Amino acid sequence: MMDAEAKERLIDEFRACLEDWEPADGNACDAAGDGPAVDLALLFAELSVLRNEVRAEARQFKTALDDMRALTELLSEQNRRLAQDLERAREAEGAALRQSERRLLLEILEIRDRIGAAMGVFSAYRPGWLSRLAPAETRLAQGLGEGITLTLRRLDDVLAERRVRAIEAVGGRLDPNTMRAIATAVDADRAPGEVLREARRGYMRDDELLRLAEVIVNKRENQI
Repeated sequence: MMDAEAKERLIDEFRACLEDWEPADGNACDAAGDGPAVDLALLFAELSVLRNEVRAEARQFKTALDDMRALTELLSEQNRRLAQDLERAREAEGAALRQSERRLLLEILEIRDRIGAAMGVFSAYRPGWLSRLAPAETRLAQGLGEGITLTLRRLDDVLAERRVRAIEAVGGRLDPNTMRAIATAVDADRAPGEVLREARRGYMRDDELLRLAEVIVNKRENQI
């Protein structure tokens, strides 16, 4: 392969030959200048080699460019897949976190149900005249009641912080999306299908159902 200096020299000689060439004088290139005579056949052969080398380098450059373009497309596709994998991983992690938090909230609701039942029993307790004979026990019962009330209030605060709210069922129509009728009763003063009482309170978290409300529904007296 010719070096750059030889290529430039051949081009300069060919240019000088073309500038001094006249149709009537085919040997003008031989007489021009003080340098050695130029062999046109050799010059054209060298130029042909140079042209082939330029073509070969152009093909190599095009191949390298195509390879670079293919590599760029491959990297772009890999980045796209990586972004999708990361998004799926984040979604799976978020779903797992929501599921774990849901289970925890349901357990808190179960604890609240038990404490609420205990509070109901305590609220229904009415000490008689014999309690005056045991004032210490009466004060202990009052202290327990206050402790239960504070615990229940704290649980309600925790649920509220996590956007959990009770379903308002009593007095409304039975909603199969948020309620489940576990029994029926007859109340002539209430409309059929109206919720009379709650057996277990239901809860929502934002717009998502957390737990169905279990309710007693009114029916007509002659309704089967």
